[in-house]
Amino acid sequence: MSIGDLLALMPPHAGAGADVDWDAAERAWGTSFPADYKAFVTHYGIGSIDAFLGVFEPSVDDSGQPAGHMADETSVAQELWEFLAGIPGVAAEPDRILTWATDSAADLLCWLRTDGTPDEWPVLVYSRLADEWRLYDCGMVEFLLRVFRAAFPDSPLSGTSMWGAASPRFLTDQEEARITASGQDPWA
Repeated sequence: MSIGDLLALMPPHAGAGADVDWDAAERAWGTSFPADYKAFVTHYGIGSIDAFLGVFEPSVDDSGQPAGHMADETSVAQELWEFLAGIPGVAAEPDRILTWATDSAADLLCWLRTDGTPDEWPVLVYSRLADEWRLYDCGMVEFLLRVFRAAFPDSPLSGTSMWGAASPRFLTDQEEARITASGQDPWA
């Protein structure tokens, strides 16, 4: 499953996509990012899927430090990992967790930064409803495609609005604000 499969299922709107300085982001964050995530951000940008899942960018503040939603939610995820003692049998320190999205059910979608390359990092989901962590041996794009195709044994997210979604829709934060400002519901 590739970014091409995702683009076919969920075409980006006109003007979508973000131009991230990946070298600067990776220096600030002290890590590289998975290629499928970079491709997602390049094609879609930063925003929401079906008014349910918000995808973050690796923001950097004026001093060159990690900032924004990704930094804030990564901190929350790391605290939860430590508090819940992670997943039995998965040896990982909290600093190995990096959050790339949250949903409106307050789930956290992360990577577990393993010793492999970023393209090998599995997706780690904190389910707020179940108050537990679950590990999925796939990358971000494959994870999203499997949610849209209902290809996991059960939904990995607390909410089911994206589960089996035949026509998922992504809007950048700017496009959602533009439509809202015109007096329309961007998700109608």
